[in-house]
Amino acid sequence: MAADIIHDRGRGPEIVGTRITVFNLLPHFLDPTATEDFICRHYGLTQEQVSSARAYVLNHADTVLARHRQIEARMAEGNSPEVVAQAERTHAAFLDFKHRLAERHRVGANGGAVKSEGDPPTFRKWLSERDPRLAERK
Repeated sequence: MAADIIHDRGRGPEIVGTRITVFNLLPHFLDPTATEDFICRHYGLTQEQVSSARAYVLNHADTVLARHRQIEARMAEGNSPEVVAQAERTHAAFLDFKHRLAERHRVGANGGAVKSEGDPPTFRKWLSERDPRLAERK
C-alpha cells in the first residue's frame, strides 16, 4: 500500500502527486496532539496518504530519522555570511527602488513635472542597470 503512494524523485520519500515529503509530516507524527484528520486538512491529503506516510516512517525509521537530523542540522547552520550579505544588499536596493517609485508617484500626484521615459523599469531591470553583475543572472 505505502509503496504505491510513496516514491522518491530525489527530494526524499514523498507522497505521489504532491511535493509533500515524509519529512514535512514527521513533526506532526512526533506530536501526540496532532491527529490524522488535522494533518489531512492542513496538507490537503487523504487518510490513505497520511497513513501510508506514517507507515513509511515506521518501516524506515532509522533512515528517516537520520536524514531528518541532517536536515535539521543544515537548517540550524543558517546561510553563509556571503549569502546573508547579498540578501541585505538586494533588500537595500529594493527599498531604494521602492522609495524612488513612491517619490515619482508623489511628485506626479502633486502636479509636479515627472520626467516621463515610458513605464518605470521593472525591479530586475533597474537592479541590473545598477549592478551589471546581476544582469548576467537569469
